[in-house]
Amino acid sequence: MISTKRYTSRNAQKLFTLLLAAGLVLAPAGTLAGTVYAASASSMVTKPANIEVDSQSVTWEFPPFVQNGTTFAPLRQAAAALKGKVKWNQATQTVQIESNGDIISHQGGTNIITVNDVVLTLPAASKNMGGTLMIPLRSLSDAMKSTLQLTNTSTHMNIVLKSDRVTEVRKEAVFIDSYLLKSGFSGIALVATDGEVELRKGYGLSKENILVKPDQKSRIASITKGFTAAAIMQQVEAGKLSLTDKLSKYVKGIDRGDEITLHMLLSHTSGLPSNFTREEGITLEDTLDEIRTKKLMAEPGAEYRYSNNGFILLAYILEQVTGEEYGSYLQKHVFTPLGMKDTGTATKSTNTIKGFVDQKGIWTPADYYVSQSGTGTLYSTVDDLLKWDQALKNGKVVSDESLEKMFTPYSEKDYGYGWMISETTKGLNVFHNGSGTGYSTGIMRDLGNGVTIILLGNHASMDTITMMNDIRKQVTGTK
Repeated sequence: MISTKRYTSRNAQKLFTLLLAAGLVLAPAGTLAGTVYAASASSMVTKPANIEVDSQSVTWEFPPFVQNGTTFAPLRQAAAALKGKVKWNQATQTVQIESNGDIISHQGGTNIITVNDVVLTLPAASKNMGGTLMIPLRSLSDAMKSTLQLTNTSTHMNIVLKSDRVTEVRKEAVFIDSYLLKSGFSGIALVATDGEVELRKGYGLSKENILVKPDQKSRIASITKGFTAAAIMQQVEAGKLSLTDKLSKYVKGIDRGDEITLHMLLSHTSGLPSNFTREEGITLEDTLDEIRTKKLMAEPGAEYRYSNNGFILLAYILEQVTGEEYGSYLQKHVFTPLGMKDTGTATKSTNTIKGFVDQKGIWTPADYYVSQSGTGTLYSTVDDLLKWDQALKNGKVVSDESLEKMFTPYSEKDYGYGWMISETTKGLNVFHNGSGTGYSTGIMRDLGNGVTIILLGNHASMDTITMMNDIRKQVTGTK
């Protein structure tokens, strides 16, 4: 039961002054039972906090306050104000909050809060003030993926909260959300039909003790190859390259380079091996020198052999014919024209969600993911990748003729140029997955049904192709 009395900042300050002088903190009776916490003036360094939620003032059943640098607020009221559905379990003294498909739980008097299966540590245990459970506000805000801004003065803490406005789980997408949760997916997911978002949501941790939000940047790993292929096709359209050009025309010293064509590089049929040295500071020229030392694994054009080295060579060729660095070319000719403001070449300072690897059953932050131009160097967001999807559909990247070549399978593995291809009952389904130190990514475009699925996962070794296919089949009702 919520008290009807409104506490102004002046009343709150007077109240706390009196309570601290008395040596006890008392509060109006509420519905949350439990121990009444006592605090002496010497042990509680407090001041009142003014909190605004979504531009609305709130009448608090107990006045929020700051204690030793941590702002406490009534859990139930704050969660409800942030649009959560709140339930109280009297027997276990546990609050459960439903928010955008997430189940958030907290047991009174503890310093942890769980979001689905993810455990977050609070800076201090929650406090039961005469029946009102007070929780560290920033931790609750983080758990509900809201934003919090504060201004600290000598007498007050002024806080502005805004409920989660970037997560989207429409009614028709609830089953997708449930599937991803049950599958243990961690990262960012987006599902759209004809460009309209049905689900946009973050899962798991973006770094230690911080949840993923769906508007964050992520490494995209080998989804990068679709951009490399498109850039090459732009130069084919410009007459600067031909798909039948021999590799030796642009790069000297590659084993049987006079037999390998650009078509073979794009379709992974060159016979080149895949692996290359991944260490910070290695330049594109350094990797090129390494590739010159390698022998082919198969006859040029004979069979599909996935090759990162082939796409590194494509990036180098792009630089030679345009005079622009790989990332700069994409920025100028793809990202900026399409309004992809949160996409580019990743560096160690790029603020992306952290990758995690499984170490003896514990998800542990991974080392920095090192790649090379053409293969996996890019970062992006699910929203920018949806812009990419729609731009390809609307002919804003390459011509229909070039796109048809990119989406034509050239081997038994049904690989085109930077995309894998499958058939549905309504048309083509094109997709690509990616993996790299702590990341598992994927993009799938069901062209016949207009469904786009983007998974930017930050747990190593997740099977994103299976996940995307399962979602696609459920959304479209087709195989």
